[in-house]
Amino acid sequence: MPDSKRVSLFTLGCRLNQAETALIADSFRARGYVIVPFGKPAEVSVINTCSVTAHADAHCRNAIRRARKVSPEGVVAAVGCYAQSETAAVKTVLGVDYIVGTDRKLQIAAIIDEGVRPPEPEIFIERTHTNDPLEFDAVGYYPEATRANIKIQDGCDFNCAFCVLPRVRGRARSRRMSDIIHEAGQLAARGHKEIVLAGVCIGSYSSDVFTIVDVARQIAEIDAVKRIRISSIEPSTVSDDLLCWMADAGKACRHLHIPVQSGDSKILAAMRREYTLDDFKRLVDRATTLMPDLGLGTDIMVGFPGEGEAEFQNTVRLVEELPFSYLHVFSYSDRPKTTGLKLPNKNDPETIKNRSNFMHELGEKKKRAFAEKHIGKSVEVLVERRDENGLWNGFTGQYLKVYFEDEREFQNCMVEVIPTSYNKEVLSGEVG
Repeated sequence: MPDSKRVSLFTLGCRLNQAETALIADSFRARGYVIVPFGKPAEVSVINTCSVTAHADAHCRNAIRRARKVSPEGVVAAVGCYAQSETAAVKTVLGVDYIVGTDRKLQIAAIIDEGVRPPEPEIFIERTHTNDPLEFDAVGYYPEATRANIKIQDGCDFNCAFCVLPRVRGRARSRRMSDIIHEAGQLAARGHKEIVLAGVCIGSYSSDVFTIVDVARQIAEIDAVKRIRISSIEPSTVSDDLLCWMADAGKACRHLHIPVQSGDSKILAAMRREYTLDDFKRLVDRATTLMPDLGLGTDIMVGFPGEGEAEFQNTVRLVEELPFSYLHVFSYSDRPKTTGLKLPNKNDPETIKNRSNFMHELGEKKKRAFAEKHIGKSVEVLVERRDENGLWNGFTGQYLKVYFEDEREFQNCMVEVIPTSYNKEVLSGEVG
């Protein structure tokens, strides 16, 4: 093994997975490892897996094979949701050495230790039964990012018919406030100006007497933090207190991602969602009344069992009616041990594909319409990097990506930009 041990990390899935990968990266750094890009030779490769769809499962298997091909003698570990939910399937993927579930994924550096390949895959899978508070004082490693995700919560107490997460991540549990504020302070000291609150069901955050609004307020007191962003949040957990804080707080990003999944009442009920269409519409109306400039994203699932053409058109009408700024479109796929697996009236793959394509096109129209409202108006951009063409780029608080050209140094700076055009899903503009 060379003097400088190398570890490469690959993340699939949500912001929570990204936050956990950053924590894993820092634990390897503490053991003397150098972080190298995934796809480069390394003594250790860690794939942080996702199991939200069958497509995600396939990506996980491909990543394991890629890591083994690039580093024939290195250690390859699959950790996280797919490792937890489909352990037997992961074990059959040639090249995997360690299979570590959701509860122990943050301990992977200690589990691997000296980076010696075991003769057979070693499995570290436990089922989470506890609702004890999450406690860890690690700090995520984001070497090239202006934004940093913080894991504030894990698990979920809901039981949506399509979702494996309650089974693989366990009951909802929250991280102690003191740990969160410690990590936020350390990230700010490293230069990160935007903090993103991440979890499986972050709106359910509850630690002692604190809620997610208390978390946001305390992080906002850190001078070096300029923005706080709320990641995907379930509709039934969005409190009016949170919306009012976002509307009033200067550091709050005017951006919410609230999954609706379907615009049909019958399908929502079959999905076991915790809200009605009227509930969702009232929430959107309240949020946009308080924040007319809100960037509002959502998840749309197409092809759920029982979704006929009429039900799909109801979803189309809802998307057209509400002021979404972008869509994340998912194609339904059967997930192991979910109630959706047993439902009748499954859609054929071609129907699902066609509906997905249509919804993607509709999403692009919504995204363009929202972005073009900002042309000619000053927007504040947190600059992330300069690309190969010499253009600076970053995001607004509403989660609009903006490019601009300027010879001055703007890395990790808040810059006022006036967008002049929209093309290929991004705004282009000039420094105001």
